[in-house]
Amino acid sequence: MSFRKHTIGAVAMGICLGASLLSQDARACGGEWYPEVMVDPLIHGVAQAEKTLASGNRLAAAASVIRMIPHIKSLKSKPGSLVARAERVLAVALSRNQGVLPVASEVPSEVLGTWRGTGEGEAAANMAWSVSVLKRQSASKSDDVALKTDLAEAMARIPEQRAEARTILEELARRDLIASPEGYAALASLRSQSGDADGQKLALKRCEAMAKSQDACILRS
Repeated sequence: MSFRKHTIGAVAMGICLGASLLSQDARACGGEWYPEVMVDPLIHGVAQAEKTLASGNRLAAAASVIRMIPHIKSLKSKPGSLVARAERVLAVALSRNQGVLPVASEVPSEVLGTWRGTGEGEAAANMAWSVSVLKRQSASKSDDVALKTDLAEAMARIPEQRAEARTILEELARRDLIASPEGYAALASLRSQSGDADGQKLALKRCEAMAKSQDACILRS
């Protein structure tokens, strides 16, 4: 029994989030069978979540991942796998929302659990999970500047990790390799915190040149 077979069945029906893992050749949900050769909605679902995040709708992207893979925190993803891609979407969405996901209307409360981030220590734990996922993935793909950007952006929101985040972002900026407007916004915030007003303005200018929406360039703590 594998994670993949369970989640394919769950996505195919849009429900049955707690369904049992199914067999090699087919899976069931609500009494209906879906042959593997005929349908693999998880591939489409993860790709759509990535597009949703790229469009700036981080909450919808996070909600879709949690609905598709409610047990994602307990999984051990392999580099480049669907689970790894889904982990990255959720990790980036979490970091951009400070570890809080107010998506109760989109995800059943029993599935959302601590992802909501409203209980004591939950937001901090979610941020720590986000950074750990991005560190692990970045370590396995050391030449991936987009992953490095996502990691540094997440670390920039944790006070104890801001110095390391700035080191990463400044090196990427020096080589003109910061891969997202949010990465430039994080660098602008870090420069501002150190009193580098000129550097902040330059990073914000680069953010605004890349961003589809100026919301991406709002400085956040």
